Amino acid sequence: MKLEEESSPYLPKPKLGIETNDVFCLRSAMGWLELGMPSEARKELQSLTPELAKLPEVCGVHWSILAREENWIEAEKLARDQVSEKPDNVTNWINWAYSLRRADGFGIPMAYKTLRRSVDRFPKDFLIPYNLACYCSCMKTLDEAWRWLDIAAQRSDYKTIREMALQDDDLEPLRDQLANWSI
Repeated sequence: MKLEEESSPYLPKPKLGIETNDVFCLRSAMGWLELGMPSEARKELQSLTPELAKLPEVCGVHWSILAREENWIEAEKLARDQVSEKPDNVTNWINWAYSLRRADGFGIPMAYKTLRRSVDRFPKDFLIPYNLACYCSCMKTLDEAWRWLDIAAQRSDYKTIREMALQDDDLEPLRDQLANWSI
């Protein structure tokens, strides 16, 4: 049986022709991840055909498994490959930077440099400048952190970005000023 139409608020719409069982396995993997069980999620993904394993939806779940396992070297490799294959997918860039930040031998400066390359490619996305603000704050370049935070707010809204920033440990050096921050 082929899946002709399927929708979910949690997963991009599957491509026509994907077997229903494969969609079930992918959703099961996502469920295991939500339960904090990455090894069970990995087992679900291993039942997919090699062709399906290369789909962006599957690679995204695979990256999430690696991140949950804190296997940052493998997560970085997967995200880098995804950026090479699908450079117009914003999540691939964010995942790559996130992995670089945490993988041994890379760190925050490399994550910043990598994510900085993507900012003009996604002129409406607010998460890229938000993450750049976080990296700048961690590197103690606070004026630049404010500049990126302002760009994120322009692409989203100040209230949302302020609420996110007040909860974000990376932006702790800006916290006192964030309470009154607005346009």
